[in-house]
Amino acid sequence: MVLRGYDRIEVDEYIAALLEENGALRRELEAQASRPEQAAPPPTQLYDVETPAEDSFGFRAEKLLRLAERESAEMRTRATREAEGVEAAARRRSEEQLREAEKEAEEIRSKASQEADSVKKQAAQEVSRLGALHRSTKGEIRRLAHILNTELDRPDPEGLTDDDASAADPGTPATN
Repeated sequence: MVLRGYDRIEVDEYIAALLEENGALRRELEAQASRPEQAAPPPTQLYDVETPAEDSFGFRAEKLLRLAERESAEMRTRATREAEGVEAAARRRSEEQLREAEKEAEEIRSKASQEADSVKKQAAQEVSRLGALHRSTKGEIRRLAHILNTELDRPDPEGLTDDDASAADPGTPATN
């Protein structure tokens, strides 16, 4: 869990390391105190009460914390801007794809409409052709019927009637 940009686990680990180092230094100090014959080396740096606040550990830690907070705020701002940029780019791409899909759909509708008009036109032409064929066939049938009726109304050149021709040859139909 991270609080204000600081990882609690990292902080706990750092504090544990400091406590361990502190314990080791205390043990070393006790060991040296138990051996009075050796003189303790002069400390390299002692905490002085008179040390200015700017040089104290607390001041430096606070300064580091503020710097870290500022950096984390900048990182959040940068991440937010990047996320907004990614979102805007995704929105533009989706709008572009939508426009392309609409254009393609319109082209398909247009093509389908043209094909439907073409099929209607061909169907109308076929209906017209069939109507003309029907009329010409009907006229041809009327003409043939008229010729047949005329032929049937004419007298038989050999003098036979339909009944005589049937009696003479029962397997042959009568002809006129």
